[in-house]
Amino acid sequence: MHLRHLPLPGLTPYTHSIRIQSHLVSQHLSSLSSPSPAPPPPPTLLTFQTPPTYTTGRRDHSRLSPSQISHLRANGTAEYHPALRGGQTTFHGPGQLTAYLVLNLKTHGFTARNYVRFLEDSVIETCAVFGVRGFREEEHPGVWTGEGRKLASVGVHLRRYVASHGVGVNVSTGLGWFERIVMCGLPGKRATSFEEEGVRGRGVEEVGKVLAEVVARGLNGCEGVEVVGEGEVMEGVVEKG
Repeated sequence: MHLRHLPLPGLTPYTHSIRIQSHLVSQHLSSLSSPSPAPPPPPTLLTFQTPPTYTTGRRDHSRLSPSQISHLRANGTAEYHPALRGGQTTFHGPGQLTAYLVLNLKTHGFTARNYVRFLEDSVIETCAVFGVRGFREEEHPGVWTGEGRKLASVGVHLRRYVASHGVGVNVSTGLGWFERIVMCGLPGKRATSFEEEGVRGRGVEEVGKVLAEVVARGLNGCEGVEVVGEGEVMEGVVEKG
């Protein structure tokens, strides 16, 4: 088994990335519902950048008022979308590596808790490759580089042991976008990035490739990375509209 890595070029609309992710999740769920035993689909890592976009986790869906949502849309310069993942409100945009990993937890011997830790550890190991020291804070999910400085967010959705969503790692992200939200719901926390930590000239695609290699090494039963195109992943899917 290989980890399929689907790197999307340029800026990908958030809704398009969710459409690909939903298709991958559906494949896993269909394999679980099949009357005849069949091996699950291989794990797939989707990496991309989006135009400026704010998303809310399940906890914040009903908490935001229309005026707060309007504030996030920043006079039409950013999008807003509710998401199925856990966690609170976060930002995705140019310069951030968004990485969604779709897999069956049981296939790779994960529990929900140690899967989140696996994602955090994978980001920490990736950061180390580029000379950034990251670490976990037990009470606050994500990857941090210093007191109150958050480099990566983690948010996961689980359905019948099928995991989706994943991490957002700030490489060269414009950190001003984070001023419209409260990091982790905790005043005093702030976002940071590779560039803010002194690592410049690194591309999101480069960081995504390293993350894929790190994730593949950490997955039980995974023998390496297979880079795939969107057409291979979405084969047989009919465009609507």
